[in-house]
Amino acid sequence: MKRNEPHAMLARQTPEEMAQQRFVLALKRHVMGPLRGAVPTVVKHEAEPAFLAAHGRAPADWREAEVDLDKTTHYRFTKAIDRTAQEMMWQSIGETVFREKERMEETAQALMDASTRLGSLTLDPNFTAPAVYDDVHIHLQPEGYCNDADARSVTVGALYESGGRLYSMGRGMGKEDSKAGAVIAHLEKLHPDFRPRRILDMGCSAGGASTVYGSHFKDADVHAIDLGASMLRYAHARAEAMGTRVHFHQMSAAATTFPDGHFDLIVSHNLLHEISGEDRRAVARESLRLLAPGGIVVHQDVDLLFRGKSPWEQAERAYDLRYNNEPFWVEYCSCDFGAELKDAGFASVEEAKVPRTAGPRLLARLDREARRLNGADLFDREIATRDGDGFLARIKRLARSAALRADA
Repeated sequence: MKRNEPHAMLARQTPEEMAQQRFVLALKRHVMGPLRGAVPTVVKHEAEPAFLAAHGRAPADWREAEVDLDKTTHYRFTKAIDRTAQEMMWQSIGETVFREKERMEETAQALMDASTRLGSLTLDPNFTAPAVYDDVHIHLQPEGYCNDADARSVTVGALYESGGRLYSMGRGMGKEDSKAGAVIAHLEKLHPDFRPRRILDMGCSAGGASTVYGSHFKDADVHAIDLGASMLRYAHARAEAMGTRVHFHQMSAAATTFPDGHFDLIVSHNLLHEISGEDRRAVARESLRLLAPGGIVVHQDVDLLFRGKSPWEQAERAYDLRYNNEPFWVEYCSCDFGAELKDAGFASVEEAKVPRTAGPRLLARLDREARRLNGADLFDREIATRDGDGFLARIKRLARSAALRADA
C-alpha cells in the first residue's frame, strides 16, 4: 500500500488551493536543498572564523555555536524562509480542510455507522492528554494535536494528513514513500518468516502507518493508539474508507491498558521526538511489558541525532525546537534510546537506517542542486569577501529560479 493512497476522507483541493500548495512545496524543497544545504559552507567561511576570533577556541556546545550562526545573513534568511514556508503550508492546507469540514464530518459519521464497518474506535471521556499538547501547537499545526471541538470533529486528523503529505514531500519523501512500508520491507529482509498475529502502532496520528500494517498483515489484529479524539476519529474513518481493519484507542503510549505480552509486533513512527524524555523511557518499558515472546519492537524516528555531530551541526539541527514548535526536539536529538531500551530490560537492541522506498531519488536531486549552488562562484568567493548584499541578492534570484524548477 502506498503512503498517499486516495480515499473518501482526504480533503479535496480546489484548483486554486492546489496551485497554492504546489508553490509551498516548491519553496520548501528549495529551503531543504540549496538554502539549508549551504549552511555548512556558511559555518566554514563565516560563523566558525568569527567565533574563533572572538573566543580563541571552538564552541563548547550547540548553544554557543547557535549565537554566532544566527549572526550570519544566510542563516537568518534561511530560517525566515523556512518558518514562512511552514506558516504558508498550514494556511493553504487549512483553507482546504476548513472548507471541507462539513463534508468530511458527514463522511466520517457514515463510515463509522456503517453495518459493514471493519475496525473500531474506543474513546475515553476521562482521558487527559499532557498539557503541553494544548499549550504548544506542534509543527505550528492549527488547533494543535489534541483539540476536540465536538463529538463529530475530524479536523485535527485531516490537517495532520494533508499537512504531513506536503511537509514530507518538501523534505524529500516521494509520493509512494511509506515509513511503515519501509519498516515492513526491512523486517521481511531480516525475518522473512515473521507473521505477527497482533500489532500495536504507538502514536498513530492520522493512521497512515496503521492502515499499511493492516493491509499487509491481513490476518493480524492491528491496534493503534494516540492522544486526541479528533485525530482518532479521522484515523478510524480513514481506515474504513480504505477498507482496512484497524482498532483505534485513545490512550498514552507511556501507559496503555493492554495486557502483558499481548503484541507480536510493536511499532512507532516519529513518536519519540514528540514526547518528553520521561514518557520516552516509559514507552521503552511499556514496549517490553506488551511484547509477546519472540516478538519484535521497531521504533522509527528521524535521523537527526546530535551523536557524532559538531556543535555547529547540532545548532542547525536545533532549528525545530526554536522555530517549529517542537518542545522535545533537542531532548530527542540528545538521547540514547538504545541505552534506554536496554535499561528497560531488552536483551537485544539494534540500530539501523531503514532505506526509503521512493524519496532517495528526490533527495539525490536536491543534493546535486545544493552542491552546484555551493560552488566557488557563489560561496567561497562571496562569503569569504563578506559580500553580504551580493550574496543575498543571488540567493533571492536562485530561490525564484529553483521554485520554478521544483516540479520539473
